[in-house]
Amino acid sequence: MASTQHPVAGLLFVLFLIWMLFPEGDNQSQSVALSELADARLDRYLDALNILNTTSWGDFAPHPAHHSSGDDTVSKHLNLTGFRQEDGFAWEDLDRFRERGLRLSRQAVPPVGDRQLWDLAQGEAVWANASGTIRGEWIRRPGSVSRGHDSYNLSQSVPGMDWVGDKADWARNMTGKTGRMMLRLEGNKTITKYDDLAKGTVPLSGGQIRNIKATASIEDTTGTGLNWEMRLWGVHWPRQGVVLLTTTSEKFEGIFGLPHLTPGPDFFLSSQMLLNQTLHQVVAKKQKNVNIDQNMPWNSDIDNPQYTSYPSPHCEYLMYAQVHPPIRQALDWAAPSLDSMRSDDVIRAIESELQNPEGAPIHSVPTLKMSAVIYSPDCAFFLETKGPPDFPPGEADHLVGMKTEVHTHQVKTWMLIYALVVLAQVRLLKNQMKESFTPSTMGRISFWTISAMAVVDGMTFTAAATWVSSAAATFLPTLALMFASFLSMTIGGSFLAKIHEVQVPESRTRRDPSPNMPPPPTYIASRTNSLATSEALSPTRVETTPMLPSTPASSRSMRFPSQPFIVPSDQDVGAEIADAASAVPRPPPSAVPPPATAQNTTQPARQSPTFQAIIGRFILFSLCISFLAISSSTWYPLARSLFLNLCTFAYLSLWVPQIHRNTVRNCRRAMSWQFVIGQSVLRLLPVAYFWVKEDNFLYARTDPLAFALLCAWVWLQILVLAAQEIVGPRFGVPAGWTPEAWDYHPVLREDTVEAGGLPIGLLATDDDDNGPASRRGSAATEKRGSVGSVGSGVSVGAASGNTRAIDCAICREALEVPVLTASDEDSSVANVFARRLYMVTPCRHIFHTKCLEGWMRFRLQCPICREELPPI
Repeated sequence: MASTQHPVAGLLFVLFLIWMLFPEGDNQSQSVALSELADARLDRYLDALNILNTTSWGDFAPHPAHHSSGDDTVSKHLNLTGFRQEDGFAWEDLDRFRERGLRLSRQAVPPVGDRQLWDLAQGEAVWANASGTIRGEWIRRPGSVSRGHDSYNLSQSVPGMDWVGDKADWARNMTGKTGRMMLRLEGNKTITKYDDLAKGTVPLSGGQIRNIKATASIEDTTGTGLNWEMRLWGVHWPRQGVVLLTTTSEKFEGIFGLPHLTPGPDFFLSSQMLLNQTLHQVVAKKQKNVNIDQNMPWNSDIDNPQYTSYPSPHCEYLMYAQVHPPIRQALDWAAPSLDSMRSDDVIRAIESELQNPEGAPIHSVPTLKMSAVIYSPDCAFFLETKGPPDFPPGEADHLVGMKTEVHTHQVKTWMLIYALVVLAQVRLLKNQMKESFTPSTMGRISFWTISAMAVVDGMTFTAAATWVSSAAATFLPTLALMFASFLSMTIGGSFLAKIHEVQVPESRTRRDPSPNMPPPPTYIASRTNSLATSEALSPTRVETTPMLPSTPASSRSMRFPSQPFIVPSDQDVGAEIADAASAVPRPPPSAVPPPATAQNTTQPARQSPTFQAIIGRFILFSLCISFLAISSSTWYPLARSLFLNLCTFAYLSLWVPQIHRNTVRNCRRAMSWQFVIGQSVLRLLPVAYFWVKEDNFLYARTDPLAFALLCAWVWLQILVLAAQEIVGPRFGVPAGWTPEAWDYHPVLREDTVEAGGLPIGLLATDDDDNGPASRRGSAATEKRGSVGSVGSGVSVGAASGNTRAIDCAICREALEVPVLTASDEDSSVANVFARRLYMVTPCRHIFHTKCLEGWMRFRLQCPICREELPPI
């Protein structure tokens, strides 16, 4: 007996062969090369740490000031990359950088009387934790010297590196006069105190210092138009609110020379003590994991964090920032003049509550505000934040934002609100599904309108599911949003599947009509005018389906009488259809057409894509849009704004497919107004948050004008939907642009009696008393003097002016129908609204609009003669 091999074992064997035979490539050699490069760089970092530990204030004086005697002090340099004389950096403006920084600090913390308390670390209290996100505008000021890429020989100053692009303009070179900046600060929670030093050696910078890093996004708005992102590392003096940051790269060891760039000796001592300790710990950890962790420490390049033998040069930056004291009005103080000890206690209490919430009442958290000056020592230019005293406060106010805890709280709040918005969308969708649960009603809804909603909900679910894996403080709100968007996506997908199942035969028939089968019935007035009267008055009438004149005789001979269909009280339509189908007699063998032979066979019709294929296309489309949206952060601002506005415009055009389907099918209304208006408002809310709110949690640039145009476009679509319901879906559309369809609300005129233009029942006169026994009419009809009946079984009322009365066969209530004379005009507004009260079928029976619409939700057959009816 032969044994069968398990499929899993065979798969594992194939994978093992592929792994053995597949070439290793250059990954292993590249890893070894990176480890060797990392070892070399770490050895250089140890040398730099030794230089930092053994130097003192004043050892770096590249361009000292002139003395009164006329002699210049000898310039001093450090043996650090970028700080050496042969490197050629433009350190001529170092003193200017320090002076501009001190000016910003003394302007932010004004003196008390004639004393400048900021110099003694005793000024007004500022935020001790500067972590947060701030943004504002900057202006460019040139340096005293000019530098460019051709001013440096990187192969000589930094040997052993193969530079890429060093003969062209460097990256991060700001050429415009103004631009925008966003700064995300992350402060270390550990505060180093040095109050226990020997007397006379304690620096005056408040006795506290901490590590800090920042991610700067600088947009050169009026220059290159590019947006540069970089990471800076440095220190923060909490008591005075000073932040000093620098970039670090292969050609600039900025973090090791940072203490020499501070404003004075007291800042130098504290930063030297802190960096000697922290940098040594980082280098020791990197050396221990050199073969595992091959990311370069203190790297300013966010996109390329690893060591590389082929670096690309870019401009280096030094940043001096001053944290401003919180605004007094935001603290809601009772008295405007309080001592510094009271303000310090209030700020510390707020920070303690933000970091460790205990339920303390906080009316409002003041904003985080900073002023900064940025200096590029190799590209020789300054970037200064725009604000007082150089600019009035109304024009610009430096860098303003919010603390990290406030930003996190805002993210959680708005994500929960967004989740509630999505749940409200789910509620509206479920109500619409309850209303559109029959094939007739689902055939009216546009597949692409619901698809637009489902695709965006799917993209929201994907984004939330991606973020929830790394979310920390926002885990629960992200989970709630993911659950809500998942519900909306799945419920919308199931509704789409039902709509596709109903509408796919329609699309196949329209696209690939078979030559051996008759085309679908087209309901036109010319056909019904010649047949309706004789068929309605004949007592032995046989049910037939409307056929085109080109229908073959063989097809007409195969028509069988249709069974009466009555909608049950419990609305169990499926059971009734099954019973009716079982009662239909089978055709005789002679009536069955012979099978197709080789001579009459035709090429099979092209099949419509399955629903699974459409869903796959939707997934690929959403992934492409998501990738483009993520990559657009590096585009030019104009291109990024145009792309996002176009995507939003396409998304908010969700009612355009429904308008088109209403016109093609001659359908006045497919969805409830609660669903249309509710979905429009709910789907505009997230757009309004990012397009209008200035301090949105993504810090996206607002565009109120674009949002106003988007709102106008959405409400214009709603107005068109309303006009289609009131004046008709084809009002103003040329007849040749749309396929033929039956008009259920025709204009009834007396001059079309001979042509059969009036419905059955409105043609009867007082002499029609020899027909079948009439049913008892309604009270309103009896008062009008009902005198007879017709073969259709409806009582006829006497004509009263231009209005005739007839009983509706569904509700048995009176229906007043306006009939125009030859001299009447049919273009008045009153006639348009009056026509909406009745519906005339192709078999020339007339009913209340609400009655027949309710009937056609279950069955597309005339309630009187069982004639097939076109959908609405």
